[in-house]
Amino acid sequence: MQVVLDDYVHGAAFATELVNTSPKVWVVAGDRLTDPCSLQSFLNDNHVNTGDLPEKRDLEQVRSLREKLREVLDAPSAAVLVDLTHDLLSAVPHHIELVELDNDEWRWLAITDLAGAGSLAEELAIFVGYALLGTVRTLGFERFRSCASPTCNGVFVDVSRGGRRRYCMPELCGNRINVANHRQRKQAHGTG
Repeated sequence: MQVVLDDYVHGAAFATELVNTSPKVWVVAGDRLTDPCSLQSFLNDNHVNTGDLPEKRDLEQVRSLREKLREVLDAPSAAVLVDLTHDLLSAVPHHIELVELDNDEWRWLAITDLAGAGSLAEELAIFVGYALLGTVRTLGFERFRSCASPTCNGVFVDVSRGGRRRYCMPELCGNRINVANHRQRKQAHGTG
């Protein structure tokens, strides 16, 4: 996997989605990554093409990466977040190259040194690690947040243009809050 270093949005969004597959977030439903097939579906849904189909070993390693990423996203300061991310990246042999793409466009790429022999989790660590550092650099530490829903344990990286995102899963957590607020307003006006 080659990771474009100046495209942090996709990697940071992926980190959010991966962390929020945890049973720590899905307390009642449980782990969203239950087997290699669910991991493959998750990768497909998040537009991450890794080539080979995941195996049980990959699932276990990606779950371990997910826990490390949770520590990163829960970091109390930018300095701690950066240090944890550096630790994550230093565990995977890789190098940075300036590569010419189409039309004389040059991009910085992170490339694993394992020549295709790296694990899925190592490839994903490079992908999300540089994205998280890019997010801190470009948007700031305040874009790393906990979900605003009082019933959710999720975290997220807000890579939205306006930076006003409040929920880890807006379509789920945000919708629940909106429905609850709507019901409360109806009751207050005596229409419920």
